Amino acid sequence: MTTTPDLSIPARVRFPGISSAAFEHPADRAALEALRRTPGLDRLLKWLSDNGAERFVRIMYTGDSIRVSPRQCSRVYNDLREACAILDVAEPECYIMQHPVPNAWAIGMQRHTIVLTTSLIDLMDDTERLEVIGHELGHIKSQHMLYRTMAILLADMLGVATSNFSIPGAILSQSLLYAFYYWFRKSELTADRAGLLTVQDPEVAISTLLKLSGGSRRLADDLSVEEFTRQADLYDDMDDSMLSSTYKFLLLQRQTHPFPTLRAREIKEWATTDQYARILRGDYPRSDAEAGLRICPQCSLGITNVTFRYCPDCGAAI
Repeated sequence: MTTTPDLSIPARVRFPGISSAAFEHPADRAALEALRRTPGLDRLLKWLSDNGAERFVRIMYTGDSIRVSPRQCSRVYNDLREACAILDVAEPECYIMQHPVPNAWAIGMQRHTIVLTTSLIDLMDDTERLEVIGHELGHIKSQHMLYRTMAILLADMLGVATSNFSIPGAILSQSLLYAFYYWFRKSELTADRAGLLTVQDPEVAISTLLKLSGGSRRLADDLSVEEFTRQADLYDDMDDSMLSSTYKFLLLQRQTHPFPTLRAREIKEWATTDQYARILRGDYPRSDAEAGLRICPQCSLGITNVTFRYCPDCGAAI
């Protein structure tokens, strides 16, 4: 018996050859350049590489999570394939981890991995789950993975068992930590745009953030995207005193993500821009058409983003 496709659902546009420069948030680029100038970064990179930190993480996921494949959680695997096709990204490994907190992340310097928690899958509908995967692929597409992996591992080490690792004290300087967290937050704005390009519906992209903030499946029919984005304006209105600004700084200094209401407003605004409309029409920078694909002299990675001055995989100057 053959299944008739639902023609009422428009096919999503795919973006063959798209470069991450097409959707890169300018604050992401500026923060990454500032991070690379932070003292101690080169020593942290060497320490992580020497101690095989990425291999430790992969062993943990392989032994303690479900690896998604055509024969394991095939619906999630089909979402992964579709998102990869839309954003023109090589398929990474994908794992589902049992965890009560809805979350997802991308990690890995040599081999890229996406992890979804069970509570996130339970909370999201099918399209929102696709948006989350597109968001994480946006980090991979944008060549964020070297510094994101370093930031994730560093945060885990500091928060769980710092005493088990002989990390030089200079590496743990406050300036390096602040620089990591600041760039990490800005990189999320780029990945949010990738998530929007994947589902091509700003309401879905915003509803994903809404649910992560305080939604539930039982209240799904009573959540307002418009009301949620208005909260960003209320947040801005709280800059009325030095005390409020200080509280905001203290709340954000160790956060890996911007506040969801602010991200929702960024998505809503970008969805109305000519830049977004041009991408949907197929008018966007392509990796194979950029001004000379540069090759890293140290690890031979092809650098597709013309704004990068350092290799996103090994950190060498290019």
